[in-house]
Amino acid sequence: MDRIKFTVNEYQSYPIETDLFERKTAKKAPFYRKMERQNHEISQFAICPACNNPVQIIGLYRKSAHTDKPFAKHYETPIGLGIYNKQAYNYCPYKADRKAFTKDSRKGAIDDIAKEIIDKMVNHFDKIIYLLQKKIGIYISLSLAKEMLNDFFDARAYLYYGASLQNIPLLLAYFSLNKALIGRYISNKELISALEKAPNLYFENNQLRAKCFSNVGFYFTNHKTYIKDHHLTESLLLTVSQKEIIYSEKIIFDNLHFENLLTYHPSTLSEKQETKNKELLIAAKEVGLKHGFKY
Repeated sequence: MDRIKFTVNEYQSYPIETDLFERKTAKKAPFYRKMERQNHEISQFAICPACNNPVQIIGLYRKSAHTDKPFAKHYETPIGLGIYNKQAYNYCPYKADRKAFTKDSRKGAIDDIAKEIIDKMVNHFDKIIYLLQKKIGIYISLSLAKEMLNDFFDARAYLYYGASLQNIPLLLAYFSLNKALIGRYISNKELISALEKAPNLYFENNQLRAKCFSNVGFYFTNHKTYIKDHHLTESLLLTVSQKEIIYSEKIIFDNLHFENLLTYHPSTLSEKQETKNKELLIAAKEVGLKHGFKY
């Protein structure tokens, strides 16, 4: 992995750079540790941003044989840093030989990772909706957002083995059921073009309309993870159908986008956007409470 954390509670991860690492750790234990199995050499440690398990830094001071850039890998022993959770480690998207799972795979109980996923989903629901609608180019109204969040809780998506602390907007989309598209505002130009060619559909001021009844809707499938040069991205397949498939598009999620949004505090927002954000946060707490989670 090319990103690390220094505490389990921080939302922001950091690139692996010598100056930054020394400044954040003050070169103290448990970030620096003498390794008896490695001729008492000093090794460096941090926390995985996806699963909160401890990781060892490779190549911070001495270049690795495989790459000029330092990187981190999971460390399979508790060292007093992070939260050692074998199950979370086994299914972490950064793990090279990650255990296989399906969309129906669930953990047996709510653990610390699941609790934090729920917390972020509810308390940052406005930012999650903003990011998701920007990604897909479909405006997500308050009522649609509540439908999607109910789907998330109904599916117990926070227990999904593919869930991590970094892919929460993706989870909301992935576990959403097919949603009607008629009457929605759309900014995705490729999607607009495909819909204009479909029978009985047309646009009025970027709002999709139908000449007669239409069950045109959109949904998400095919959750995939990719690691290139130790950097993680994930994807979903957005599909729009009306009896048959009209449009499909791979939606790429760089998890840094969500992380950056969590730590971003805009100085000004339009009155309309401020109102919607407040409504989304109120709705998220109501939906969470309905499913037994009070915030």
